[in-house]
Amino acid sequence: MPPTHGREATLLPSDAAMGQQQQPQSTAFMCPYCEAVLTNPGAAQCDSCLRPLPQRGTPVLRVHFPTGELKISVGQHLVLGRDAGQSPVAQTFTQYDNVSRRHSTVWLDPSGTAWVRDEGSTNGTFVNGERLPRGVEAPLRDGDQLRLAADVTGTVQLN
Repeated sequence: MPPTHGREATLLPSDAAMGQQQQPQSTAFMCPYCEAVLTNPGAAQCDSCLRPLPQRGTPVLRVHFPTGELKISVGQHLVLGRDAGQSPVAQTFTQYDNVSRRHSTVWLDPSGTAWVRDEGSTNGTFVNGERLPRGVEAPLRDGDQLRLAADVTGTVQLN
């Protein structure tokens, strides 16, 4: 597997993909501003851009898909889709032909509210079974089901 960069490092493989390997204890962290992978997630500032980092107690959005877990910090916008040029976590979705190259965007605003927006996908973005109109932003809550197209469903976790 090629090395991961930037947001790609926020992805954990699914349990099935892990096989007999030891289960990792946590997701890799990244700077929400410059997207550099953080070697010390507890640091007060990013080593790359030197901006202050959100500290413990700040909200985190996790979306658990069958192919891995995505982690989004406050202020970070993450495009979900199959095209690596548009979605830094494309490897999560490449096996699904019905997921658009630039399918949807998820983010966590400074107040701790999680959001999703369909980016004009062909087969739709759904929250708890309800299809979002193109370009419409919808809030996500802990436990929600986020589905891309017909068969890629993730569970939202906010903490």
